[in-house]
Parts: sequence; C-alpha cells; structure tokens
Amino acid sequence: MKKNSKYMEIYLDVKKKVEDGTYAIGEKLPSGTELADYYDASKLTVKKGLDLLVSEGVLRSRSGFGTEVLRKPIDNSKVFGPNEGLMSVVGEEHVESEIHTFSIELPSKKVAEKLTIDPKEYVYNIIRSRFVDQQPYSLEQTFMPLSIIPGLQPKHLKKSVYAYIRDELHLEINASHIWMKGVLASEFDAKILGIEQGGFMIEIEKSVSLASGTPFEYSITRHLYQDFIFEAVFVEN
Repeated sequence: MKKNSKYMEIYLDVKKKVEDGTYAIGEKLPSGTELADYYDASKLTVKKGLDLLVSEGVLRSRSGFGTEVLRKPIDNSKVFGPNEGLMSVVGEEHVESEIHTFSIELPSKKVAEKLTIDPKEYVYNIIRSRFVDQQPYSLEQTFMPLSIIPGLQPKHLKKSVYAYIRDELHLEINASHIWMKGVLASEFDAKILGIEQGGFMIEIEKSVSLASGTPFEYSITRHLYQDFIFEAVFVEN
C-alpha cells in the first residue's frame, strides 16, 4: 500500500486535531519549528501541509503572528447526503443562517419538473446564506412543495429544515441526487457573502426524495471554492 507523502501526513494529522478539538477554534498552532520537530520534517514540508488547510479555510496564517484555527473542517460528502445537513455535520452552535427570501409562489417549469408536481401547485421559494463560525459558507435557493412540507416557517430556516421534516412532520428522508459544476460569483453572491464578483465558486444542484420516492426538495447552492472538499469512494466489483 502506497504511503502518504510527509506533507499529507501532516495535513491529515492537523486536520484530525482540529476536528477532535485538540486545536480549538481561535487557538494558535505551535510554531513551524516546533511542528517540524514534532513531525520530524522540514519547515517547508510543514508549511506545505498547513497551506492545504489554509486553502480550505480551516486555518489562517499571518506574517508575524503565526497560524490559527478558523473553523472545523466540513465534510461536504455528508452535507450533500439525504439525512445530514450542515448543522448535523458541524454542530448547530457553529452555523448561522440569514434568510433573504421566504415566499410562496407558483414554480417555474424546471422546478415543477424537478419536483414532479403540477405547475399550478404552490412551492416555497427560500433563499438563505449560511455562515460557519462567522465565516461565509454558502448561498442557497431551495424549492419545496407546500402539499408535502406543510407549515414551514422562517424559524425553521434559522435551524435545520431537515430536523423539522423528520421530527415534526415525521417524514423519512431517503435519497439525494446531486450535480456539481464550477460557476462565477454573481453580484448578489458577492454582496451577500462578501466575496469578489466574478470569483470562482462551486455550484451544487440537488434533488432530495422521501422514502416513498416523492421528491420534496430541489435546491441550488453556491459554495466558496476554498471551503469545498468533496470525498467519494468508488468500489469496483
């Protein structure tokens, strides 16, 4: 079995230490010299490993200050799954949501097709931004049929909509189908997330179904590319 490169070993170990709280949010990491001694590696190799976490938005390095922990790593492969959601993955206390649109309207042809509903059937149109540990994470637009998800209120959007669906409506969420592509940040993206217009982002288009097979959610979410890590395992039989 091929062994990881030294910088990857450092990257994975530091990432694990941030995940389990060994390095807390806001805490400074040991100096490059201390980490080089600890990992028996050069300072350049340590920097290469830490730079990966900086690019993911987990760490921040400042000249003359050192490297500090900004946030816990986000396992997007779980976030995109049918049952988790962002709050379940990183913890409700780390997530803030700002609602920009919460309306009830008739769906577009595309939305009606994605939700397999009649174009005359009303849907919720929800636009909200998500922040993890005060740092911008995503901007999402979600459509849900009123007939399947009744009683949805803004208070549910501030927390976990999936928790409302499971715990209050007692519906079982079963499967999600996602599409990923690169896009450029729009003027609205830039304004809400505090990023540069025209910058690169990752767009996730997602359709989620109940155990009955009925689609109940169609969403388009734009993520900052620095935070976007997606892992999948494929096994050939």
